[in-house]
Amino acid sequence: MSYPEIEKQLLAAISEFEIIDCHEHIGPEKSRLDTEVDVFTLFYHYTKGDLMAAGMSEEQYKSLFDHSIPLDKRWDVFKPYWEQIRWTSYSRAALLAAEKFYGFDDINKETYEPLSKAIKEANTPGIYERVLRDACNIRTSLTTLDSVSEAMRIDTPLLTPLVWIPSYNTLTSWEKLHHPVFAPEATVNTLDDLLDCMKQTILKVKARGAVGIKTTSYPYREPSRKQAEEVFNDLKNGKLLKMPEPGELAPHLTSNALVDYFVDEIISFVTEQDMTVAVHTGYWGDFRKLDPLHIIPMLQRHPNARFDIFHLGFPWVREALMLGKGFPNVWLNLCWTHIISQKMATSAIKEAIDLIPANKMLAFGGDYHIPVEKVYGHLVMAREDIAKALAERVAEKQMTESQAIDLAHKWFWDNPVELYRLKV
Repeated sequence: MSYPEIEKQLLAAISEFEIIDCHEHIGPEKSRLDTEVDVFTLFYHYTKGDLMAAGMSEEQYKSLFDHSIPLDKRWDVFKPYWEQIRWTSYSRAALLAAEKFYGFDDINKETYEPLSKAIKEANTPGIYERVLRDACNIRTSLTTLDSVSEAMRIDTPLLTPLVWIPSYNTLTSWEKLHHPVFAPEATVNTLDDLLDCMKQTILKVKARGAVGIKTTSYPYREPSRKQAEEVFNDLKNGKLLKMPEPGELAPHLTSNALVDYFVDEIISFVTEQDMTVAVHTGYWGDFRKLDPLHIIPMLQRHPNARFDIFHLGFPWVREALMLGKGFPNVWLNLCWTHIISQKMATSAIKEAIDLIPANKMLAFGGDYHIPVEKVYGHLVMAREDIAKALAERVAEKQMTESQAIDLAHKWFWDNPVELYRLKV
């Protein structure tokens, strides 16, 4: 059988899987239903990066979602930049969604108006069920939300929350400590108050189904209770911390002793709770600060914790793969990766087969918020990448087609179920 035929058969088999979506930012369905939608909803979230890289200004981007401006005027702003980004992986997810759910095989001057109408008409109760369950065959999506209150309002088994824990930019003033963002109704006066408040918040959301926390791979230093209390008391007494200037990367400017200690203590706590630690690594803003290798001291201090390394450390893909090879407490998550670059994702999957045990890879996470339709587009791309990588192994007779399908199933289902202790 030829390579293209093998790839086609593997893709058909993988497309039948019921799966776990290993990372989203999807909130309660009401947040989508309350949003005014049109064609530009498909360009909310990551395509912003491509549009601005092509030359669109922040003001122009914001105008796309200003519904007081006529749709045709907004299209005139959008069109020249769309022609520059339509071939990117980010954009392909939008095109796939437009075709699947609304029947338009392109987004152009002839289709943007009827496509907008179709998106508005479909923005009705049950959209999550139609997209996530019916179209994608997702059992549940692990979703990281900006606020605890949003997580507490999750009312569908289609969404399983993770708790975002505060980091260097949210523990920097007494105002942010005294009534912390994760529990604004609480009053914090001591370091122990702060820790207890976060722990109680985690337990509260765990009781609502949360299975992990999410943090970030900043260059944390060795935690010190004494130094953490000094920073806490300085903030309590009105001292302002020096925040990093653009381009500054020194560890003492991208974290502080309070953050170092706080994050370390919370990781110990969630490990005791048998919850998973998801870690944002790699691409976002000044991604030099987000090197996946920053997390190594944390991996060493918490050998019993389970760390889910998001985005495969992109662009530090090999470095992230080596974390999976060298540390038993590391899993590697392909969330976001396929829509950054399908070619790089496929190459990374091929190398991952060489490097890491089969039980340490998670295949897919859409990583979207409002444009839930694009989860489908991203999933199509993820299936393609995995089928392509595995077909090469089968064609080279390094594994059978049946073994390739079993391996893909581990990545899409078995591994996330085990890692997050999901009750599915």
